[in-house]
Parts: sequence; structure tokens; C-alpha cells
Amino acid sequence: MVNPVTRGVAAAALSAMLLLASCGSDSPPADTTADTTAGSPTTALPYEAQSLEWKSCDGVECADLTVPFDYYTQPSGTFTLKLSRQRALKSDERIGVLLVNPGGPGAPGRSLAQNAAYYFSREIIDRFDIVAWDPRGTGESTPAVDCIDDYDDYFTQPLTAETGQRFVDACADRSGAILPYVGTANSARDIEAIRRALGEETVSYFGFSYGGLLGLVWKSMFPETARAIVLDAPPSPIASRAERIASQAAGFEKLLVEFLKEPGRLANWDAATTNPPAGVTKHMVLAAAISALYDEAAWTELDDALSAAANGDGSKIEAMHRGYFYQDEGFEDFRNTFEASIAVSCVDDTQDVPLGDLSTIAPRLHEFFAPDELCTRWPVKSDETYFFRGSTDSPTVIIGATDDPASPFIGVQAAASVAGNIRLITVDARRHTSYLGVDCVTKLVDDYLINLADIPNTNCRLPTPTTTTTE
Repeated sequence: MVNPVTRGVAAAALSAMLLLASCGSDSPPADTTADTTAGSPTTALPYEAQSLEWKSCDGVECADLTVPFDYYTQPSGTFTLKLSRQRALKSDERIGVLLVNPGGPGAPGRSLAQNAAYYFSREIIDRFDIVAWDPRGTGESTPAVDCIDDYDDYFTQPLTAETGQRFVDACADRSGAILPYVGTANSARDIEAIRRALGEETVSYFGFSYGGLLGLVWKSMFPETARAIVLDAPPSPIASRAERIASQAAGFEKLLVEFLKEPGRLANWDAATTNPPAGVTKHMVLAAAISALYDEAAWTELDDALSAAANGDGSKIEAMHRGYFYQDEGFEDFRNTFEASIAVSCVDDTQDVPLGDLSTIAPRLHEFFAPDELCTRWPVKSDETYFFRGSTDSPTVIIGATDDPASPFIGVQAAASVAGNIRLITVDARRHTSYLGVDCVTKLVDDYLINLADIPNTNCRLPTPTTTTTE
């Protein structure tokens, strides 16, 4: 993922979907009036709320919450969710709890509370307890999805039938006991368990990227517990996984074409992809490109890396590739983001729509997205279908950028179509997630979260760069 150059880019990097896994639930067109159809998620949680024992850690407060593998059958095991809380800085002006999720799926979330000032405005951290957690199967929550020890054995080259099957077999061998239980519906129930444990009648929620989809599922299940909800760059909740991947491939390809228009970049691209320097493969170059295309602010980094690669230095490409798969350089032994992302995505992938030939819509990048050698071989699927219940109470604020390759705007509009009472903030920009990265968005969202202001549907734009001349 992209090394952050601004707070907004950092949020985008954390919430970025891992493309090989895609994200979200694969559901048929949503029933926005009820969730009582056979096969839809059950909402009531049949157990007493736990209490949390908070202790000081990493500059904030931490606690553990035990939740069952399955909320409705004889429990066969439990997850221990790791929670972090940054208390409202102005306790006398505290509004309540803001639950936050960075997306993924599969991304650990505790850092959003531990580094709240980096991801949320001062106005928000003054007034809310920021509560974050590593979702079931991710990060330091236990047990966590664990498949392989070294991603480089698999993802420096395109997956083949052989390597894909080997990866899936390793996941089943190491994590088979938990794979059926890591899907989105159970994570949404975990949010309700967290709310109960906190002793809050209602909570506010802020989800980035896939965290937006998770928020939609949670609010559909437990609408009476949501005070306010913000979804920044949510993916389509009604498209098939194959449709989402195809849409993403087209979106990233479009931005790559724009990137390559600058003089010299196309020649460097051709050199880096056709004759990569020692230690680098074409697939690593594609991963580096994908990581940078999440946000136009990171294009300079890609330009530098391609220029160096064209001149025989692959170190910058390698760093961007490793950053994409591991999130943070040096944390390879402690991160399972990609493994958890695949597990959640494949469990949720109930439609089993095949991923077709993407070479026409993404002639330069299609090898990064296809073929799908993982979910087609995944050993378990969810038996739940999501039926979204559109709310008529306080609005859901949804943010989407018109040139977001990871959450294409058409998918954001689909999320808005099932959310009921919504306010849509449209951002004219090439970026994934916009809060803190676009001042107009930040002001509107803060006003909504703090004051429950009935903000209008709005079009936000990045400020036009100014040029200063000297005589």
C-alpha cells in the first residue's frame, strides 16, 4: 500500500481494499425494506452483554472482548477481539462513542484509536471516544487467519492453479477451524457486541472503504443502535465479486493511462515491465502501480520508482510492492492483512460468478487482477445473504470520489441506493477515501457527527493549485 504523504493519503492506504481479494459481501439485489427473508442475517444476539476491563497501553486504553465463532449455534470456539479507546479530549463536551473501521477487509483497526489525531480532526477527537478494534480473524485478535509465512513465495508472480491451490490448502490447514466464521455478517454482530459491552444505548460509526460495507450490514441488522453513520468510499454491496473486480480493473487502468501521459513515464513503464531490474518482476511493478494509483498525491512516488527501475535500480519498486502486501515495511511477521482479506472475501463470495477476461478493459493491468485462483478454490462459503434495510431515521452520510479506482463511484451510488435516508458527498478527485484529504468533506462530516446537522447533498472539489511567479 501507499506510503502516506498526507493524513488523507494515510487513511486511504489503511482503508484500501486488497485487489486480489476484492471486498465485501456478494449479495443479490437488496431488499431495502426488511431482513426477514430466509437466509438473511439474524439480528438479535442471544447472550448477556460483557463488561470491558480497560487498561493503559500504547498511550490509549485497551481491552479484550470475547465473542463466539457462531452467535446462533452451539459454540465451538471464541474469538478474543482486541479493542483500543482514545477518550474524548474534552470530557465535559463528550458526545459519545465513535466506532471506527479502516476497511480491508482484513485490516487491523486498533491503530485508528491509537493514532486518532492522524485520522480524525481535532473537533472529532475532542468530542468522541474513538473506539477501534481488530476484527475477528485479523491483526492481534485471536485466533487470526494464518496461511503462509512469506507472501513473496506467491505474489511476486501471478498466481497459477498450482500456487493458488497451495495457498488455499495452507489456509485450510492452519486456519480451517475459523474460516467459516470470519464473514461480514458475524463482524457486524461483533459491532453490536462491542456496543453492549461499552454500555452505550447508541453509538456513531465511521467506516472507510470496506468498513463502509460493514457499517451498512451492521445498521441493517441493528438500526436502532446507530446515532450517526459515515461511510467513506464504500464498495457496491449488490454487485458480484467478479463485477467489482472488473470495475476496479477498469478504474485503475483509466488512471494509469492518465499517469503515463506525462513525458518520459511511458518509456520508463515499458522498460520496467518488459525488462525489470534484478530482484524485481513484472508483477511487482504492477503491484507498485496499483498502490500508487489509490491517490493522485502518490503518483510522484511511482514516477520516481519507475525511473529508478528503468535505470536498473529496483529498490523503490520492491519497497512499494512489499508495502502493498504487508502494509508496513518491517512488520511482515506480525501482519496477516492479505490472508484475512482473502478469507473474508472468499467466505462472503456466495454467487461464484466467474471472473472473465479483463485484457480488453485493462490491457496493462489485467494480469494483476485475473485469473481468480483463490476464491474459486475456497473451501467454505457463507450461508447468509444480506438484505439491506434502508433507514428512514437519521441520515447515513456517504462519500464517494468520481475517480476512485478501488471503490468506483458507481459502487458508491449502489451503496447509497440501499442505505435509505442518505446524504451523498461527491468528490471530484482521483483518490480513495476523502475525509481529512478534502477540506470540504471534513467540514461537512464533522458538522454531521457533532451536531447531527442535516447536511445537503454536496459536490466537493480539491483546491486548484496556485502558481506563484517572481520577477
